[in-house]
Amino acid sequence: MIRTILSIAILTSFAATAEPSPSRNKKETKTVPKVAPAPPLKAGWSLVKGVWTHSDGYQFVKGQVIRVGTQTHPKPPAPPTKAEMDAAMKKTAPKPVDPAAAKAAERERNLAPRPAPQTGTHL
Repeated sequence: MIRTILSIAILTSFAATAEPSPSRNKKETKTVPKVAPAPPLKAGWSLVKGVWTHSDGYQFVKGQVIRVGTQTHPKPPAPPTKAEMDAAMKKTAPKPVDPAAAKAAERERNLAPRPAPQTGTHL
């Protein structure tokens, strides 16, 4: 009896390993996600945290162009123009707020139905 059970177990294990699985017979086509390169930085000056920074690694500090990163060009770029500085420093005036309209908008946000919180699991 034990011999029969052992022989059946051994035969089934050999049979299971001898038959190729259906997923191995088919050609596997894996989809590789496409990686798009990041857009290059805009060449020129930009105002970052109150400091004019150039994409080539220069900063405009106290009226002088100072190299901060590795040097890519033999001479530093021209400083930002007066028009660029004025456009970056120009702030838009805040719109006057109507208290009644603000209160109505807040009331509408507060009365809008919200979905129930999803806490816990039902496993």
